Amino acid sequence: MSITEHGCSGAAKTVYEITRTYLFSCCIVTDFGRKETVRTNWCRQRCQYLRHVETKQNQGEVALAQSGPIAASGGDSTFPVARSMLPYTFMLFFVVGFVTVLVDVLVPKFRAAFDLDHAEAMLAQFAFFLAYFLISLPAGRLLDRLGYLRGTVLGFTTVGIGILLFVPAVEIARFWVFLVALFITASGITMIQVAMNPLASGLGPVASAPQRLTLAQAFNSLATTIGPPLGGYFIFGAVTAETGNSADSLRVLEGPCIALAVFMFVIAFGFWLARRNETVVRRESAHWHMPSLKENPRLGFGALCIFVYVGAEVAIGSMMIEYLNQQSTLGLTKAEAAGYLSLYWGGAMVGRFIGSVAMAKIAPSRVLAFCAIMTTVLAAVSAFTTGPVSAYTAIAIGLFNSIMFPTIFSLSVKDMDDQTPAASGLLCLSIVGGAIIPVLTGLLADATSMHLAMIVPVVCYIAIVVLGVKCTIGRLENGYGRIR
Repeated sequence: MSITEHGCSGAAKTVYEITRTYLFSCCIVTDFGRKETVRTNWCRQRCQYLRHVETKQNQGEVALAQSGPIAASGGDSTFPVARSMLPYTFMLFFVVGFVTVLVDVLVPKFRAAFDLDHAEAMLAQFAFFLAYFLISLPAGRLLDRLGYLRGTVLGFTTVGIGILLFVPAVEIARFWVFLVALFITASGITMIQVAMNPLASGLGPVASAPQRLTLAQAFNSLATTIGPPLGGYFIFGAVTAETGNSADSLRVLEGPCIALAVFMFVIAFGFWLARRNETVVRRESAHWHMPSLKENPRLGFGALCIFVYVGAEVAIGSMMIEYLNQQSTLGLTKAEAAGYLSLYWGGAMVGRFIGSVAMAKIAPSRVLAFCAIMTTVLAAVSAFTTGPVSAYTAIAIGLFNSIMFPTIFSLSVKDMDDQTPAASGLLCLSIVGGAIIPVLTGLLADATSMHLAMIVPVVCYIAIVVLGVKCTIGRLENGYGRIR
């Protein structure tokens, strides 16, 4: 079965044949001297991939028309989900943002109810973000089998079960039971997260995928902006009521948790009814393998930066209410501080739109370096000052956090070629930084003060500054998929 029979144009066929011939000749020449260079390794791996594709074509199992030449042309997407599902995809981003930001509100409440220190309270974030590390790859395999929409159904069902487990957790009144409930909730969120990014990018023309992702992420930021004040209103009073013991002080959580769990089940049922809008295609995984970080230093350093970025963002968000509650900053009540937390996340929403406009004219690596420098300075100023200056510089960090995750992600997978899916999986695993960095920040806060604990995010942001600068000056590149 030829390439043309699969639907490729004559030009695409010619490019494919020329590339194939050139790559095979490269491997012969470089292997003659037995020089194990990045070029040689890339050629050998690429030739193996081309042989794999050619074999599958001869067997009638793979259509090359679904890969690079057609996608690169900017034509319509061949995504297996109907485009009518795009508005519902935006809802996924909103729900994920809303549920995730509620953990920030729960951290100081658990601390008050169970008399925890800062590090122990941060275990709530540890349990939540640990799910990203443990569930991301299994969730990807589930999507291969179930499809995006059925996988989303499973994700929302799992989230509903996790939230519903807060009810028996209130009755048992043990912190570890809440941690189990948070982990199960986060497992469902991870399943949804693995599905929603490809849904947003795939439901429409390839050329307009960045615009759809930007719009979808705006819904995520909107949720993280309105989530803290709503969470503070419904959850704060429930957790901190002066009723004599933690069980009674947490009991008012039951009603909101039952309502939110029912809402998750309703969404799951809606996606189940919409499952026929997708044609499930079982994907081959024989060619998948983890890319070499030695040959792809930008990917490796990018994974580290995703780790520290998520950790710093979550650490600051988690301790913001306690931070603004201190007399050394604004001395707000915790209910008032929950409202200020929405300014931190709201800054990310505003910054995302500003950053998307800026990156149309300025190299993304330069924008990343600038934002990382600003967050480093703001965190350092907040650490070594008091009063309104310390408070508002901490809140302002959210504005410059906005573009970091998508920019680090896109810079890290640059030139990864057919290993981009594996590279993306590695970067998703790095989100586990949200489980580890907050605990380290809490330990430093217990040992010194909450002000000096801001040093941990400062160190994290310095690493991101280095990534932005190195990418700008061309000193950090991926070797795989790049002819040198």
